[in-house]
Order: sequence, then structure tokens, then C-alpha cells
Amino acid sequence: MALTALFVVFLSFMVLGAPVAIAMGLGSMAYLMISDIPATVLILNMVDSLGGITLLAIPFFVLAGEIMNAGGITKRIFSFADHLVGHVRGGLAHVNIVSSLFFAGISGSAVADAAGLGRIEIRAMVDAGYSRPFSAAVTAASSCIGPIIPPSILMVLYGTMTDVSIAGLFLGGLIPGLLLGAFMMVYVWVVAKREQVPPRPRPSLGQIGRSFVANLLPLGTPVVVLAGLVFGIVTPTEAGVLAIVYALAVATVHGEIGWRRIGPILEEALITTTQIMFILACSALFGWLVTTEQIPEQLAAWFRETGLGTWVFLAGVNVILLFLGTFMSLTSILIIFTPTLLGMALPMGIDPVHLGVVVILNLTVGLITPPLGWCLYIVTEIAEIRFVDTARAVLPFLIPIVLVLLIVTYVPWVVLWPGELFLGGR
Repeated sequence: MALTALFVVFLSFMVLGAPVAIAMGLGSMAYLMISDIPATVLILNMVDSLGGITLLAIPFFVLAGEIMNAGGITKRIFSFADHLVGHVRGGLAHVNIVSSLFFAGISGSAVADAAGLGRIEIRAMVDAGYSRPFSAAVTAASSCIGPIIPPSILMVLYGTMTDVSIAGLFLGGLIPGLLLGAFMMVYVWVVAKREQVPPRPRPSLGQIGRSFVANLLPLGTPVVVLAGLVFGIVTPTEAGVLAIVYALAVATVHGEIGWRRIGPILEEALITTTQIMFILACSALFGWLVTTEQIPEQLAAWFRETGLGTWVFLAGVNVILLFLGTFMSLTSILIIFTPTLLGMALPMGIDPVHLGVVVILNLTVGLITPPLGWCLYIVTEIAEIRFVDTARAVLPFLIPIVLVLLIVTYVPWVVLWPGELFLGGR
């Protein structure tokens, strides 16, 4: 009866439109009122869930991304990407995607990518003759790379919740992130060739080299952070601090940030961090109660008894998460379902790093699928077009994204090989 009350209250408030954290908290309170568990468990569990020192990495990486975004780094990244791939058939659409690859290594956030780079990318593409819906669609789709390429805020959150190596998760996202960019660029090239879009003049190697040198410091952000983690120089929390120091140094060297901007930057980072932590605290109790009822173990046993195996389980994970991503925030889904999914995956022999990358890649798709689709709303506002036009234009980009998702899901080597190569037994 207590478990029934938990889900009935949770789902009822979700249907009424309550924030997911509130719905989880009220559902957990209903469970505690019916069961024999002391009410003090509610407070203690929520407090303990926020006590891990690794969680400090989240506000640090959020702040680093805000500093880089406010420091004019987006223009420099776009400029270098333009020199690098602007001459390929499809021109600025390729520049858009490559810019997202670089910016993903700075912000670790799809929303920051769409909001930060989006204005520059869409304006440049429209001025060059691309349609507004297509320009918005490329920007929204390429922003999905943000949570996959390290450093990633979602990976820090997943690693903290599951006690999985964050360095391993970061390395696990490298190849999938690069595949996302490559597959999108292939799609853009095919469309550009079909539409007979003429290529732009190719820049000289000297021009590319000068652009690389001029923008070397911003481009080095992910290298500095990832190298520190891989070689054991810093912990995930220290890597967040390192990212802040490096971001401030880069913004200061380029002279594009002043003391007056520090206040708004800190405020924005504080708001984002508070939202994440509040959801985490409320969901910790919810997840603990679900685990106490041994639901993950029962579901895993059912999969084994029916003989469906890991392939069907992973297919089910993809379908469920893709569906949930259309109407729930990706942070909420990650926090709510990770304990259950991990509890089912481990007895089936699925590597937790592989599962983490699969889960996060699934969730990023929700950022460009209606009706929630946060990135769709951002680029729609920037492009000044109707939401339905953006949603229609982004649909073809789901083809390369889903193809990469299938590769990552059923070829674990793509995720696990970099970690085995650089981390070994660590």
C-alpha cells in the first residue's frame, strides 16, 4: 500500500503540472506516512544525498561554462571552425556543428551551447542565404553534443550517484560525441549536394594555422580538464576548480570580461546549481524508497527469467528514455531512473560506464523533441520563427543521432575502449 501511495501521489502531481522535485518529495512523504519508517529518514536522506564532495564539481563546471560563455569565447570558437571546415560543401552548417564540438568541451551543457553559440551561428547562416528553419535546426541538433563531449555536467551527476569513475565517463563520451558531429556533417553534406549548394573558397594552411594559434587558449579547455583527470593530477572536484581558473585566465587574456560581469555570472551559475541540487535531494529519497522495495532486482530477475537478455533490455531503455525525454527535463529523468536502471543492468553484466553514456545520449535527444525541447524553444526565439517550423526542420537530424545511439548501445567498445586505454585498471 505504501508503494502504491508513492507512485499514485507522484504521478498525480506530475499530471497536475507540479515540478518533478515537488512531486517526488510529496510522493515520498505519502510513503513514509503509511509505512513504519520514521519521518526523520526524509530529512536525513535528503541531507546525506548532498554530502558527497564530488558534487562540488557540478557548481564549479557550471560556473566555468558561464565564465567562458560571457567572456566572448563563442566568437573565437566560431571563427576557428569557419577557417577549418567553412569551405566544405554545406559551409556554415558544418561550421555550426564543429563549433558545437569545441564549445561542448567548455560548457558541458546543450542549453548553454544553443543559447551562447546560437545567436552567432543562426545570424551568420541567415546572412549567407540559409533558411531560418534550417539554421535553427542545425543549431539545435548540434547542441546535443554538449552533454556527451567532456567535461559534462550530466556525467558528473551520474558518476556521483552511481560511484562510477567520472574520468571513465568523460573518456567514454569522446568517441560518441565525435560520431555525433561526423554523422551530422555527413547528413548536411548530402543535403547540400542534393540542393547543389556551391562550396566556399578554401582558406590557406597559413590562415588556418593563424586562426588556431589565435584561439588556442579557449580550444585547450577540455584538454586541460581531461588530461588532469586521466593522469590522476586532479580529482573531479579539483577539475571543476581548474576549469574555473582556466576560464578566468582565458577571458582575462582576451580582455573580454570585467568585474561588472562577475555578479550576473555568479547569479546565473547559482540558479542553475540550486535547481540541480534541489531535484537531487528530493529524488534521493524517492530512489531510496524504490530501491528498498527491491523493484530493480525484481525487474532484472524478470528479464533473466523471460530470456529477453541485454539486447532487449537496452532497446527498452532507449525507447523509455526517448519517450520520457519529450515531456520531462533530462536532469529529472537521470536522477529518478538511474538507481533503477543501474540496479537492473549490473546483474545482467552491463558495464555502468556504458550504461551511463547510453542514458545520457538518450536524454539529450529530448532537448530537440517537442513538446518540451528546451533547445528548440531557444533557437526558435533566436531565429524569430514559429516553433512548428523549427520542430519540422529538426526531424531529419534525428536520423544521424539515432544511428549513433544504436552504435553506442550495441557496440560497447565505442564507449569503453578509451577508458581501458588511458585508465587501465583505475
